[in-house]
Amino acid sequence: MESKIGNKVKKLRLSLGMSQEEFGKKLGYTSRSSINKIEKGINDISYDKLILLIKEYNIDLKSIVDDENTNISNAHDKNSNIYISFSGRAEGNCFDIAHHLMNKKDTFIPFKDISYNPCSNCNYECFKEACKYRDDEIYSLIETSLTYKNIILLVPMYCSNPSSLYFIFSERMQDFFNNNSNKWNTFLKKLKIIAIFGSEEETPLFIPTLLQLVNGDNSKILKIERHKFNLKMDDKVTENKELLNKIDSFIIN
Repeated sequence: MESKIGNKVKKLRLSLGMSQEEFGKKLGYTSRSSINKIEKGINDISYDKLILLIKEYNIDLKSIVDDENTNISNAHDKNSNIYISFSGRAEGNCFDIAHHLMNKKDTFIPFKDISYNPCSNCNYECFKEACKYRDDEIYSLIETSLTYKNIILLVPMYCSNPSSLYFIFSERMQDFFNNNSNKWNTFLKKLKIIAIFGSEEETPLFIPTLLQLVNGDNSKILKIERHKFNLKMDDKVTENKELLNKIDSFIIN
């Protein structure tokens, strides 16, 4: 029971786009570790915190304690979008673009803030449907993202390539979607990528790497080439009206 409650608490937190630290503060905890231990089933969530959780997010008690209820991940509006940033920065262009596009019902997830493990020190368990890292937050994030209208990945360029955080996500998706074509098709249908980089001329492998995820469909990738607009690395993309129009049109379409 404890681990199932913890898993539902984690799914709710991810659906709200909150880090463990932010979620903990909402419930009156002073450290991230308190939420981490609840989600892992190490500690119980106290009755007063459970009541606060129910009132704060308008959740039915049964959705937390009923073993058969798994709808907690759908706490958001089904017509809302989820934005997942693969930037290692707290803010910056990925953050700015997402928050320019978001409405109050949308969710923003900085991938750097979730609990994740890269593909390492394993023996190809994912090919046997038994990835050793299934207890981190990547799988909950992917599962939750499938319940949104659109899934928008914001991918910056680091050293001529997509960020290392993006590669971790891409590698770990293999296990999640292995032998599950229906979920993969749903994910791909909802997926859009906003790529922030210098220019294709300077980094010719950046976009082709991202195209691998969307089966070569160029319409699913918006190219934000800073150098074509004389923007430096620290310049704000959202202060350029022409780029903002491109960004808005991409999401609407």
